[in-house]
Amino acid sequence: MAAVALNEPLELPCGLVLENRLCRAAMTEGIAGPRNDPNEHHFRLYRENARGGAGLILTGNAMVDRRHLERARNVVVDASTDVGALRRWAESAAAAPTLVQISHPGRQTNRFVQPNPVAPSDGPAVPLAGLFGRPRALTVAEIEEVRDRFIGAGERVVTAGFAGVEIHAAHGYLLDSFLDPAHNRRTDAYGGPLEHRARLLVEIVSGLRSVLPERAAIAIKLDSREGGDDELSQLAGLLERAGADLLEISGGSYESPAMLGLDAEGREIQTEHESPFWNSAAAASAATAVPVMLTGGFRTRAEVDQALSSGVCAMVGVGRPLAVWPDLAGRFVRGEVDVLERPAPRLGGPAPVRKMLGAAAGSGWHRIQLARTADGKPPLMRLPALLAALDYTTVDSVQALLARRARMKLACDP
Repeated sequence: MAAVALNEPLELPCGLVLENRLCRAAMTEGIAGPRNDPNEHHFRLYRENARGGAGLILTGNAMVDRRHLERARNVVVDASTDVGALRRWAESAAAAPTLVQISHPGRQTNRFVQPNPVAPSDGPAVPLAGLFGRPRALTVAEIEEVRDRFIGAGERVVTAGFAGVEIHAAHGYLLDSFLDPAHNRRTDAYGGPLEHRARLLVEIVSGLRSVLPERAAIAIKLDSREGGDDELSQLAGLLERAGADLLEISGGSYESPAMLGLDAEGREIQTEHESPFWNSAAAASAATAVPVMLTGGFRTRAEVDQALSSGVCAMVGVGRPLAVWPDLAGRFVRGEVDVLERPAPRLGGPAPVRKMLGAAAGSGWHRIQLARTADGKPPLMRLPALLAALDYTTVDSVQALLARRARMKLACDP
């Protein structure tokens, strides 16, 4: 791969041209209303993101099935979604190419949002303070329904005016669980060797490629796993043949919050480069002609420039700093600043406590900053980690219980 600079344009295989090589990475917002439609909060937030100067914008988790939410206030894209609101969301983000990240949480949904989560195989609940239910295995018919829901959601957002979609197959959510042999112990066509574990994801990508306009982009978010670069390289080839336009490499889950710089035991990850996923991105880049984006951990212009100039990736993704300062993207691309500040809640105490609170506190802290931007307010920097974790757990649970009560009332009313 030829050396490139951050401010150079990037043309994706579908023909979509990005003005620069910095992407505003996806972060879950949890600001939808009770019907899970996009609203004025999304319009304001993504207007600010699109004006921020990034070459590409990725939205936060938009769910493909309203029975299975990652958070109580996720946007859902299905046959019941308000089409007008979806179009207004696309219009608000029109200043920069924007892809809607479509997702299914699988086992990573707390028991107040969905007490009966699903996964590739029966297995243990996510071990986080007893908040998660034990998942059951999907049937083949249900897997096919999941595939069709992803394809239908992709059609809807592109018809609404978005530049394409990103399929979330990382961070422990459903599609990532299918790829992971630790969670996928199936013995049918969707389990076993990688080609079978990747079957659902490949079917979604190829299905979308067959129904979307030629210039609509299809990105896929994938996990870096320790010792898993050979499989990641093989997977990159499968996705290239299926019609992928961009592969994002990141990592981590609620059980191993690598995206927060922590390992499975809650200890800080020590790596040669700022991004702990550097080597995995390099392996993927070497295995495919599809552009690879590396997301997670970048702090300095020197590391970003090295990643691009050495061919480790064709694009870099930045999430947490832009959740606080959306305009930092443009200032960084233009060279006005050389450091991507990464404010975050301070996690003290022993490693087991940091492990338990890490993902919840990080998710809650940055979700609150996104919500403040969506409300036209400045960031709230002195937000304690415990309160941020409560936002992810208690606030989300209360919203889920209220939504469930409202649904029950509607069902009981004559």
